[in-house]
Amino acid sequence: MRCCAYVTFVVLLAFAASATAQTPRASAPLTAIKAIRALAPDDGARGYRVHIRGIVTHFDENGRGLLFLHDGEAGQFIDPPAAGSEAERVFKTLRRGDVVDIEGHTVRGGFAPNVRPERIRKVGTAPMPDVKQVPYGLLLTGRYDCDYVEIAGVVQRAWLPSDSNNRTFFAEIAIEGGFVRASFWGYSTEDLERFIDARVRLRGNVGTLFGQTGQLRGVSIFVGRTSDVVVLSPPPDPFSLPVRSIRSIYNYSSEGEVNRRIRVRGVVTSQVIGRPVQVSDFPTSASFRDVRHVLYVRDAESGARIETEEELRVRPGHVVEAVGFPAVTPGKPILRNAIFRVVGSERPAEAVAVPASNVLTAEHDAELVRMEGELLGVLRNRTALVFVVKMGETVFDATLDPSFGELADIRPGSAVSVTGVYAYQWGPPPSFRLFLRSSADVVVLSAAPWWTLQHTGVLLGFLTLSGLGAGFWVFLIARQKRQQFQAILTERNRVARELHDTLEQGLAGIALQLEAVTGSLETSPVAARQSLDVARQMLRYSLEEARRSVHDLRSEALESRGLAGALATLARQMTIGTTPRVDVRIEGPVRRLDVAQEHHLLRIGLEGLTNALKHAHATRIDLLLRFHADAIELVVSDDGCGLGQGPLELPGGHFGLRGVRERVDKLGGTVEFESRPGEGTRVAVTVPLEREPRPVVHATLREMWPGS
Repeated sequence: MRCCAYVTFVVLLAFAASATAQTPRASAPLTAIKAIRALAPDDGARGYRVHIRGIVTHFDENGRGLLFLHDGEAGQFIDPPAAGSEAERVFKTLRRGDVVDIEGHTVRGGFAPNVRPERIRKVGTAPMPDVKQVPYGLLLTGRYDCDYVEIAGVVQRAWLPSDSNNRTFFAEIAIEGGFVRASFWGYSTEDLERFIDARVRLRGNVGTLFGQTGQLRGVSIFVGRTSDVVVLSPPPDPFSLPVRSIRSIYNYSSEGEVNRRIRVRGVVTSQVIGRPVQVSDFPTSASFRDVRHVLYVRDAESGARIETEEELRVRPGHVVEAVGFPAVTPGKPILRNAIFRVVGSERPAEAVAVPASNVLTAEHDAELVRMEGELLGVLRNRTALVFVVKMGETVFDATLDPSFGELADIRPGSAVSVTGVYAYQWGPPPSFRLFLRSSADVVVLSAAPWWTLQHTGVLLGFLTLSGLGAGFWVFLIARQKRQQFQAILTERNRVARELHDTLEQGLAGIALQLEAVTGSLETSPVAARQSLDVARQMLRYSLEEARRSVHDLRSEALESRGLAGALATLARQMTIGTTPRVDVRIEGPVRRLDVAQEHHLLRIGLEGLTNALKHAHATRIDLLLRFHADAIELVVSDDGCGLGQGPLELPGGHFGLRGVRERVDKLGGTVEFESRPGEGTRVAVTVPLEREPRPVVHATLREMWPGS
C-alpha cells in the first residue's frame, strides 16, 4: 500500500509540474528583469507573467515605440501596449527618467524575449542608473543586450534613412575593438558633418543588430538626443592635417593608429563609379541608400584605395588630397569614408609590367599594372564590359565602365595586353581583377585566326545534323508511303466488308421475298403483292445503305432508333412474308453507345441473321441484346443446319464471319462461335464499354482474296 501511495504521489506531482510548465501565465510573476533575460528566446513566446519596476532609460519621443526599462541590474525592451488601451495612453506620456510599474507578459522578440505591458503605472522620477563600461568583445556575446552602458570612440560616418517616415539619425562609432552603430531620435541636420572625426562619449541602451534568423551581426546603442553626446576631442580641420605618405599607413608607431582621419596626397590612377544600392535594416525596419565610389591614387612610393561617398569628378593625372579613416585589409590599407579635393594635375603614372610568374600577390594591390595574356571571352552588360583573360595558369577579369569608351569586338583567342589598377580580392580563394581606365587600355598583340578549331567543330556538327536530317526525311517519306499503302488496303477491306454487309444482306432479303412471291403468286395474289412491296422497300434500303457504306456513314435506322430499335426493325423487314420466325429480345437498361460501337454491332447482328436465313435454312432465329454496366452482349442463335454443312465449309473461310472477327477486334471485344451439324449455330459477341478500341492487324491481299 505504501508503494502504491508513493507512486500515486509522484505521478500527481509530475502532472502538477507539467500543468504549471504548460500554463506559465498561471504561475507567480517574474519581478526581476534579470529573470526575464535568463529565459531562452523561445521561452518568451510562452507568455510568462511579469511584474517589474524600473527607470525609463530610453524612450523614442517621435512615436516609434522604443522603450527601455532598467531596474538597476539589467535592462529590458518593452513592446508598445495594445492600441486603444489605458496602458497605451500612459505609455505615450513616458519620458527618460520616469519610474514606472509594469504588469504584463513575455513575448518572443527578434533576438531576446520582450515584455508586452497590460498595465503601466507611473510612480515618480529618478536619476539614471549606474552606467556600465563593457569591452567590445563582450558586447558581441549578446549578454549585455538592452543594458545601460557607456562607450567612447570616434564618429566616422553619419547618415539618415532613405525613407522619410523613419526620423532617426545614425552614426558609426569606431571604438577599441570594432564599430558600434549609434541611433538618435533627436538631432539637427548640422549633426551629419559636425561630429565626423570627433572623439565622443555616449550613454544608452545596447541594441543588437540581427537578421531574420535571430543571429547577432553587430552592436548598436540607443542614445536619444545628439545633445546628449559628450565631445571629448573636437574634429580638426580635415585639410589642415599633415600629409602622410601612403606607405606610412599602419607602419610601426609607438602611439599606434587611433581611428582618426589622416590626409594623403597622390596622383589619380583610376576610379570606379559606385552604383547606388538600397539596404534594408531588419531590427529598425529602416532603409538606407548606399553609394560607395572608389578612387585609386599613387604617391611617389605606393598606391592606395580610397572609398568615398562624394561624387567623382576626376580623371587619371589629377593630383588630389584625400582625408579618410585608415582600415586594415588583407591587401594594402585603405581609406574609408573619405573626402577629397583636386589640387593640381601631373602626367599619369606609368604602368608596371607584371610577369606570369608573379601574378597573384597582395603587393600589386592598388597599383597600375600591365599584363599580357590570351583573351578567353568578353561579357557585356549595362554597367560593365568584362574581358576574361588567361595569363599563364591564372584567369582574371579586366573591367571597363562603358562610359569610359567603346571598344571594337576582339575575337576570343587573341593575344592582348591590358592595363589597369590591380584590385586584390582575398577570397577564399584569393584572386584579383583589373579596373581599366579607357578603351585604350586594351591592346591586341596578335588577333586570333578567323578559322579556328571551334569553327571546324561547328561545321562538322552542322554536317552531321544535316546528314541526320536527310536520313530522317527519307525515313519519314518511306513511312508515309507505307501508311498510304496501309490506308488503301484498309479502305479496300472496309469497302469489301460494307458491300458484303449491305448489298449481299439486302439482296439476300430481296431474294427471300421474291421466292415468297413465286410460291404465293397463284394461290394468294394479295400476299404476293405484299411481298413485292417489301422487296421494293428492301431494294431502296439496300441502295441507300450502299451509298452510306461508300461514305462510311451511320445507318439511318441507327440514327433514328438506336441499336436495339434498328436490330428489331431490320430483322422484321428482312423476314416479312417468309417462313423463319425471328425473335428479338432486349435485356438490361437500354442506352446509346458510341457511334462506332453501334455501327459494328448492327452489322454483326445483321450478318448473323443473314447467315441463318441464307445458309443455315433456319426456321427460328433469336437475337438477344443484353446491356451490362460495363459491357454489351449480342447473341444470334438459330436452329439451322450448323456451320460446315452449307456451301462455305469453314467459319474462317467465310468473308462475313471474317468480317465479324475484324469488327469485334476493332471494338476490343470477344466472339464465340458454337455450332454442331443439325443443331444450329450460336454467335456471341461481348464488347466492353468506355474502352479504346484495340489496333486492328489487317490481313494481306493474298489472305483476303487468295486468287489475287
